[in-house]
Amino acid sequence: MKRRLALLAAVGLLLGASGCAITRDARKELLEGTSSHAVYKLPPDKLLEATRSLLEEQGYRLLPSADSNYVHTTWKINGPEEMGAHWTRILVHAIPLTNGRTMIRAYRMDYITNGLAPSHPGSFAGTKEGKEAGSEGGGTASNAGTSGQAGSYVMGEPLSPTKPHLFRASDFEWALLARVAPNMATFLEHRVDAYLAEQRNPPARADEEEGVHELPEGAPDVPLPTHPSSGETHPSQQPVAQAS
Repeated sequence: MKRRLALLAAVGLLLGASGCAITRDARKELLEGTSSHAVYKLPPDKLLEATRSLLEEQGYRLLPSADSNYVHTTWKINGPEEMGAHWTRILVHAIPLTNGRTMIRAYRMDYITNGLAPSHPGSFAGTKEGKEAGSEGGGTASNAGTSGQAGSYVMGEPLSPTKPHLFRASDFEWALLARVAPNMATFLEHRVDAYLAEQRNPPARADEEEGVHELPEGAPDVPLPTHPSSGETHPSQQPVAQAS
């Protein structure tokens, strides 16, 4: 059974990587891309328990959640807020599947700020608040005591020309897989290393078909699933991660 699961993981990994260019971060991208399709033979509560522990180790503070399958954090700030800082927070959703299996979806929200509102005199130029505050360009004392607004910012809040950006936290998903299924993580690392080595030193075979990969010697003779053109991973290609 373990051999079959390992084979499924290898097939999904190789098919997903067959068109990838070898870049400086190819190994990291391949590993994280594979972990994003992992299906765990664990209930959601066990996975989220490991998720909370990993988040706390990374310096995040957890927020309470009304959904038992959802974990999210407060903002983690790197850098001085007065000069400019990088804000991040993590959101993790455990999706229960049939037969007691679970999928994990982790997202990171990024936010770059370049100081606090009072430290940017020209930010509110031309506004009523800016005129009332004179050269400081912020809201007046009476304004701060009522609505607390200075232009489009609250006095003293971080200032940023952009909005927070939400994207898939594939690096966290890989770290979680390595935590709860270290044997599977080691297997995937070996498969990625072998694949990259083959790409750097391809065998001299003129009749080799593009995108076709031979299974290891002794592996079961099973047909490989076709890689969908949409880029979505076929369910049969998803690695199944088991807790070690």
